Amino acid sequence: MKALVFVDQGKVEVREIPQPYCGLGEALIRVEACGICGSEIESVQVLSKRRKPPLILGHEFSGVIEYINDKTDRLSVGERVIVNSVIPCGKCNPCLRGQPNLCKNRQVFGMNRPGALAHFVNSPLYVIYPVPESLDFVTASLTEPLSVGIHLLNLIPDYENPTVAVIGAGTIGLLLFQAARTLLNAKVLVADLADIRLKEAEKLGADVTSNPLKENFEAVCMEFSGADGVDICIDAVGTSLTRNQSIKVLRPGGSAGWLGLQENSVTLDSYPIILPERKIFGSYGAEKEDFLKSIDLLSSGKVKGGDWVEVFPIEESAEAFKKMMKGEGNFIKAVITPGKGEG
Repeated sequence: MKALVFVDQGKVEVREIPQPYCGLGEALIRVEACGICGSEIESVQVLSKRRKPPLILGHEFSGVIEYINDKTDRLSVGERVIVNSVIPCGKCNPCLRGQPNLCKNRQVFGMNRPGALAHFVNSPLYVIYPVPESLDFVTASLTEPLSVGIHLLNLIPDYENPTVAVIGAGTIGLLLFQAARTLLNAKVLVADLADIRLKEAEKLGADVTSNPLKENFEAVCMEFSGADGVDICIDAVGTSLTRNQSIKVLRPGGSAGWLGLQENSVTLDSYPIILPERKIFGSYGAEKEDFLKSIDLLSSGKVKGGDWVEVFPIEESAEAFKKMMKGEGNFIKAVITPGKGEG
């Protein structure tokens, strides 16, 4: 079969490799669509310790079950499915506390086990979820990034009809702000440095968009809130600058949600957090309920993909990946469609 393999710093290539072995308690999935994630691009660019080559990439995927190596009444061969990218052990303290996304022994597709940018991938049965026939495979592959956004929204305290600022109009930002409008009845401002991304946010229903290169982001947020800051600010970028911005634009008692991972270190002043009782929520991965809600929102059309998603066959996946590393092309998200066959 063909697979997109991370082979060295700055280098990926399509290779012919054997079809994966399907162990007991697993299903072999024919991958129909798999998104390229920004975290994978960063890993390849900087040779991150989180992903070590050679490695098949890909963790945002949908497909069809080809074979099941166990007895189960929940899933069947030929069924259309999506898969949680995080595989918990079920035995560690976080798992026993009901936080499987924080599992100490977790495996992640395309990180410490083979990913889904290939014709086939094997997966434990307990992280596989059926999707309706009405949901096309490319849109279904957006379930994982959407579920990550929904998980963060579920961590943040309830605010009545909140004002929400989202920093970063990449895949998660575009999906998350739509979920916030639907689930929280929120009024949403989306900020990004690229006008092409802001145009997509406008098409998807953002109430206000802002390019911080062209205007004062803090001032825009204050005006947008109609008061002394937004209720919620989501940082979907993850730099020291954007994390600081996410706090500064909050009203007293507001909440910042962090899920971007572009940088690790950050320097913060503590008084602007402590004295106005602002809150910061870190978020990682998603749980079963988040995935089920994502499937519902995507299949109902309440959260949409669109022409910001560009589709490529597996044979062109290395070129698509390189375009994303260089910031080339007029697309925000690349989704690879390996399709049926062993390559």
